[in-house]
Amino acid sequence: MYNKALEMKILVLDDARLIRLTVSARLRQAGYNVVAVGTVDEAVSLLKHHHTSFYAIISDIVMGDIDGFAFRNFVRGIAPSLPIFFMTAMDPEEGSGFLKKIISDPLSYYLPKSVSTDVLIKRMQRVVSTRRIQQFVENQVEEQKKALALAEHVQRNMLSLRAMMDERMFYTTWWQPHESVSGDLYEAMPTGFGRMLFVLGDIQGHGTNAALVMMAVQAFLRQIVQSHGQENRLLAPEAIANQLQEFFRDNFADVSYMTALICLFTPGGESSGGEVTAICCGTSDLVAVDTVNKCTIPVNPQHRGGLPIGLMPDTVYSADDIVTVTLPKGTVCVAGTDGIIEISREDDDNDRLPLGTLNQIGMSTLMDMSETGGIMVSPDRLFSACADFGYSKVNDDVTLLLFGTRVKLPGIYEATTPLSPARVDSAAQAMAKWCADEGWPDDLSSRLQLVLEEHLMNVYDHGFTDQQRRKDVVSLRLRKWANRAELTVWDRGHLPPNLKVAAGSTETALDLANINLDGHGRGRLMIRQICDGIQRQCYGTLNETVYDVPLNAK
Repeated sequence: MYNKALEMKILVLDDARLIRLTVSARLRQAGYNVVAVGTVDEAVSLLKHHHTSFYAIISDIVMGDIDGFAFRNFVRGIAPSLPIFFMTAMDPEEGSGFLKKIISDPLSYYLPKSVSTDVLIKRMQRVVSTRRIQQFVENQVEEQKKALALAEHVQRNMLSLRAMMDERMFYTTWWQPHESVSGDLYEAMPTGFGRMLFVLGDIQGHGTNAALVMMAVQAFLRQIVQSHGQENRLLAPEAIANQLQEFFRDNFADVSYMTALICLFTPGGESSGGEVTAICCGTSDLVAVDTVNKCTIPVNPQHRGGLPIGLMPDTVYSADDIVTVTLPKGTVCVAGTDGIIEISREDDDNDRLPLGTLNQIGMSTLMDMSETGGIMVSPDRLFSACADFGYSKVNDDVTLLLFGTRVKLPGIYEATTPLSPARVDSAAQAMAKWCADEGWPDDLSSRLQLVLEEHLMNVYDHGFTDQQRRKDVVSLRLRKWANRAELTVWDRGHLPPNLKVAAGSTETALDLANINLDGHGRGRLMIRQICDGIQRQCYGTLNETVYDVPLNAK
């Protein structure tokens, strides 16, 4: 006959051989699998490697140089929920306080050495049965965590690149799930003729269900673009909305729907901010910020648009639902999901970020970053500024998308690059070419190139080997002052301590900034020799490193 107790291994620890033999025999007679040892060292050695195979421990209290409570401290370090029976001949009335020590741990139990076999087995059965249920629950939770981690990994790798800047245009994003996975999506896809399709969506609900729908929508969107290529009619925003509507009706009817903003953007030239055609499907309108005149531009004064996609099965979107706007030079288009307005204070979910404060912070951030060559990291700076105002708790999935025609600032080099060894080389070479075109000295250009290569390789080696960061990019800015060049690099590698070190303290700066970054050869020594000063700050998950490089070599 099958005996479940045989699956259950019990560790018996007692320095008295007779007690070990007696207790072990009684447990084996009841069908338990027993391992008996006479020293704490033996027990520790077993538990270090096999603690998950034991269902309970029976331990003496007084054992040579170490008592049972010190042994319990070790056990709790590796197996917090493993039950421990303390079997002792001491009298609870003696005043030694051992009983109080036993019950101070909720998973520790008292057994007198005179306990009868019947009582021993009944107490063991009750505790071990509870342990079996607990282990089952723990295993289920662990499996769910693994499944969630896999979903998170797949979802992050299905996203478009976090940011991109080329010769004509740019876009940058901030994507923050409320939990591990998100129901928000953003897509940035070239559609031919220099145009870019942007889709910002918010799937109904939260968690894994919303994330699964989100990933299905992403795959379908990419299929639309790949299938229709450069056919203007089929890639118009209202046509894409209708294809998504049909997709939801066929696959998620009465299960889910999505609010969405679909934009087709054509970048402008030297004097224009380009043109955007958009449709709002149950979401907030696109916001256009004129950074030159420091104002917003009305995009949808007639409040055109339609219902959320998939909400009603018979919804049809038409050209009457779209808006087309010609943008002046310097315009940044901004779109976000409704999770932005649900950001609150850490200690009070009901104290939400006021919309007026958000608009004020957003305008100030955009003006500052567009004028100084940091537009690519403006979403991170915006949310960091919100945190400075006390609003940092995310209560819903949050996504922010910024895009526009690139405006090249005089004397400032801006670029983004995904990270791989080949990309590192090409990014450094592109910066060196710009320096040459600007007439900078070759020696200065070479030193800047070395600093950038070392920084990017450190981030790649230590921060971007994580597969969840494959869609992250590094942004950089280079500008020249009277007696120095300033190279700023923004990345999301490991997060060292915040620091700001003045010129002359480069050794201290690098020792701190390179904590756990020792794997890449010559970096520290070379940068010490090249730079006059290094400043490092963190804005949420964004690292900002500023290298001051003298115009003349040391």
